[in-house]
This record gives sequence, C-alpha cells and structure tokens, in this order.
Amino acid sequence: MELKKIITRLIMGVMPFTACTKDKVQPENIYAKTGIAAVVNSNFSLSLCKYALLTTHYNDTLSKPGPYTLLGPSNDAFTAAGWPSGAAIIRASDSLQAMMPYHFIRAAIKMDSLPLAFNQPLMAGNGQPLYVTHWVNSRDTAVVVNGVRVSTLDKPAANGLVNITDGILNPIVYNDVQQAVSGDPSLSMFNAAIIKSGLAPDYNNGGPYTVFAPVNTAFNAIGIMTVDSIYKMDAATLQKIVKAHIATGRNFIYDYILKADVTTNTYQEHMLSGAISTITLVADPVRQGRFSGIILQTASSANVSISRKNILAGNGVVHSISGLLNQ
Repeated sequence: MELKKIITRLIMGVMPFTACTKDKVQPENIYAKTGIAAVVNSNFSLSLCKYALLTTHYNDTLSKPGPYTLLGPSNDAFTAAGWPSGAAIIRASDSLQAMMPYHFIRAAIKMDSLPLAFNQPLMAGNGQPLYVTHWVNSRDTAVVVNGVRVSTLDKPAANGLVNITDGILNPIVYNDVQQAVSGDPSLSMFNAAIIKSGLAPDYNNGGPYTVFAPVNTAFNAIGIMTVDSIYKMDAATLQKIVKAHIATGRNFIYDYILKADVTTNTYQEHMLSGAISTITLVADPVRQGRFSGIILQTASSANVSISRKNILAGNGVVHSISGLLNQ
C-alpha cells in the first residue's frame, strides 16, 4: 500500500514537469488567438458564420498561418438562406461542408484595392472561381462577389483579411448555362426550346453568357401549355425565341445596377437575336438611394421581373424571368 502511494506521488510530481517541458517546446499558435477564426468569433455580425466554420471544421483551417481572405456571410445572409440559428446551421452541416470552402481564398487579397473592373476571377478555397467586381460611379462604390455585395471590407487578422458579405455564395454545380436551365423544373419549357432549336451545343461551350430564362408560366401566358408543344414548333422560330433571351458576357444582377446610367437608371442590353432589352433598376424599399433589383422590357413587351437570380454555371449565369421577351 505504501509503495502504491509513493508511485502515485512520483507520477503526480512528474506530470507538471512534463507539462512545463511540453509548453516550452510547443510554439504558441498566435493565429488561433488573433487569426481569421478569432476575428470571426469576436464579431457579432458573423456569429452564424462562426457556427458554419466550426461545424465544417474550416475554423481549424482559418486558425493556421495562411494567409487567407474570408468572405464571411452576415447573420442576415444565413437567415435569408434558411439558417437563422446555430442549431439550424449544425443540422445543415452536410450542405455547408461543400459551401464554406467557397467563402475563402488561400491568399491575402485586399478587395478594395482590386482594379476597377467587372467579374475578375479569383480562386476560392474549393478550387472554383469567384467573380469579383470593384466599381465606382457617381452614386456608389461597391465590391461585389458573384452578384453579392461585400458590406465590410478588408478587416485585418494575423493570418489574412476578413470581409462580410450580404449573401451566401453558392459553389458552381453546373458545367454550362444550358445545364443550369435544365436543372430547374420551372424552366423545362425554355430548356426544351434550347434543345429543339439545335442551339444546346452552342451554350454547352463558349461564352460566357447571361441567360434570362422565361419560366413555364411565361410560355403558358402565350398559349404554349406543354413541353410537347415546344417540340412540335419550328426550330427556326425557337432559335429566335432563345436568342432573344441570351446576351454575351457574365452579368449578375448587381452588375446591371452598377452599369446603369445614373440619371435614367436604365441599361440597354443587346441580345443574341439583335433585339435590345431595356433594363430598369428597381428602388430598394428599405435603403434610400439603393436598388434591390431590375426589370426588363423590349420595345413591344410589358415589364418582365426577375423571379430567381444569379445561378452561376461554368460558362455564365442564369436568371429566371416572369415573361417572354419579344424577339
């Protein structure tokens, strides 16, 4: 019994010494204390982003030397995406696992120091491109990533920079714009028009393109009720319809807000059919002097609104619209 007590005391005496020795040889991880993950942890506007980084373990990545640039969605961004609490984010960990590496860059990039240009490609942590617009006009100075405004820029951390975005950034899941159209059941009639017109190979390749894809109800409104009806139509007629809804270039909705004439709040977009669609900015009902979206109109069509925006594909971006644009 006495021997047992002595052994116990010896062990207890050695343990602190061992711990001290270990502390001396282990360098202090300053990045865990003052790096990007620590900055996120201390910022109330990023409290839901903190949960997203923790549940996907990218908190550990952003506690390393880096450098990194984080594009952290605000609490409002997570709430708008359907994740209003830490518990909701933890339940969505599988979805977020693929999403969160698209929210940082493996380099220190000062967003506010980028050239004044539209959709400059930068490589995200998952190996996919992010498209960053830095633009100044007489009423606004903006940095926008994939059509999402960056509200807080270039906050420093020991291992890089932290930015706060007004929305979630969704990784690219479609190789091309035609695949993006085919992936949305509400666009099945426009997808049939692309296929029957013979233009699908054009939009599987080349680009970039901006597609304003009419939803099925837009076709119903002009008496075309089914996908089968589309396949019975003349290919040349369908080509005119399809080309009237596609423009060259990769344009997110916020790009049009920045490109629009500051006096008229309009922009003239040239479609592949040769038609011109007038894009008019929609005033933000909450933020005075800002704009929340756009509507489109051709010379002979009524106003057409955007029902779904900024669906990014490998060779462009797709927006769903409420009506057909006259060709």
